[in-house]
Amino acid sequence: MGLFKRWFSFYVFGNIHVGLAAYCLTQITLAEYSVVNGSLPAFVFFSTILAYNFIRVFQIDRINGMIAAWIHSNKRALVLLNACCLVLVIYFSLDFDLYELLILLPFLLTSVFYVVPVSPNIPGLRNIPGLKLFLISFTWAGVTLYFPLFVSGLQDMEGLWMVFMQRLLFIMAITIPFDIRDAQFDFPDLKTVPQLIGINNSKWFAIAAMIIFVLLELSKNEPTTAFFAISVVIASVSIVSILFASDRQNRFYSSFWVESIPVLWYLLLVIFS
Repeated sequence: MGLFKRWFSFYVFGNIHVGLAAYCLTQITLAEYSVVNGSLPAFVFFSTILAYNFIRVFQIDRINGMIAAWIHSNKRALVLLNACCLVLVIYFSLDFDLYELLILLPFLLTSVFYVVPVSPNIPGLRNIPGLKLFLISFTWAGVTLYFPLFVSGLQDMEGLWMVFMQRLLFIMAITIPFDIRDAQFDFPDLKTVPQLIGINNSKWFAIAAMIIFVLLELSKNEPTTAFFAISVVIASVSIVSILFASDRQNRFYSSFWVESIPVLWYLLLVIFS
């Protein structure tokens, strides 16, 4: 049991589960437009692990003390994990043209300067009041939706803005439980959504985002029954997870269970569509 707990903690806190969520969202994008590309989801998977571990280590003095202690006690394993991810990111990037990779530049810069000081007065973009949630949502929507569509030659399709907005709203909504969890640890000047409007209002904001998410699915030109039904299920699961989020939640509540919603979404697509 102790060995399982150590491996599970490494899987979650080493951001492998985050990478799986990004992988599944990318696969959802490809599945919705009947595109087959094995390299693209793998590239996103390993890139996400690498990016999140970079962010976490760079701001280690500002994160939850328990996570910081875990990172210090697992340095060697994390170095090995990130080295493997870097090699695999380079390997899978060879399947893309330089122009395709350059499309990722805005999202890469957003990830880097999310924690890297922009100026002496701004220690990182995440420290600009109220910007954190939008930066996360913009980057995830860009990497898991716009990038796959661009590589697939679908960047000029009709209604792209609607699909992008839908993904943006979904990420915003399921990020709220993380912000609620961190409300007791985040510095007051960070001004996350729960800090600005309170925990209960943050939940209503996230629920509203999920309702619009479903309405956008319904308003597509040719919404399929399977995709719409699955969207309703995912929205319902997301809303329940939002309602039960608290600033005293179990350490795996957001990091594993909420982060598993994109995995559930992809599994439902595989099974029913």
